Amino acid sequence: MKKPVIIIKTGGQAAENTAALSHMAREIKELSQKYDFILIHGGGNAVSAIQRVYGIEPVFTDGIRITSEKEMDLVDMGLAGKMNKKLVRLFSSSGVPSVGISGADGDTFMGESIGDAGCRTGKIVKTKTKLLELLLQGGYLPILSSVSSDCDGKALNINADEAALAAGTAFQAETVLFISDIPGIMNGEEKYTELNENEIKNLIDQKIINGGMIPKVRSSLEALKKGTGTVIIGDYRNFMDLEKLLSGEKGTTIWLK
Repeated sequence: MKKPVIIIKTGGQAAENTAALSHMAREIKELSQKYDFILIHGGGNAVSAIQRVYGIEPVFTDGIRITSEKEMDLVDMGLAGKMNKKLVRLFSSSGVPSVGISGADGDTFMGESIGDAGCRTGKIVKTKTKLLELLLQGGYLPILSSVSSDCDGKALNINADEAALAAGTAFQAETVLFISDIPGIMNGEEKYTELNENEIKNLIDQKIINGGMIPKVRSSLEALKKGTGTVIIGDYRNFMDLEKLLSGEKGTTIWLK
């Protein structure tokens, strides 16, 4: 009998917090008899730092990084290279056998540009699960960067939130879990324990949900409509936080109704 799949997406400062990630690896190891895990990562801070070394100031629209052809090599270097292998080494050394891949491997994510011919920011148009399934069957934790390719074999920078939700939909995952730098969706110091579609729309209109959180919650609602079980947004700092997030004790749980 197949185990339920949990998709974990980590990014921002959370993807660079070695101590917290080590705790997470230990917890994934303990929960691996109950769940199959797939870890999808961003690494925007690392990419931005590389861009600035080359004199390029990052550009974002509604939280999405706009990537030119020149910048695509730097994104590849930062995400599919440095960040991916750093995470593989960390999880493997913590006793979780891990394999690092990108969205281009096994045609896991096929995308298309969202702009003109020079734009390498993309959106996912097709997801294949075969490579990820083989890794899970072999007892490995897939650690996936969202760098993908288009039908011509050219690299695309896919937002990692979109990649996590596409994987969640393809696997009909029990949970897609976004590990963030903040405890959940916030209104000042107040954290929302749960939100439904109408509440989210109102918070966007009021600009309480803004910036990069907007595409995250909108994509989350689409994933729920397509069969993902639940979507949870929260932080991970201490051992057992994963279990608390999955139980709804931590974070913000997103529902349709």
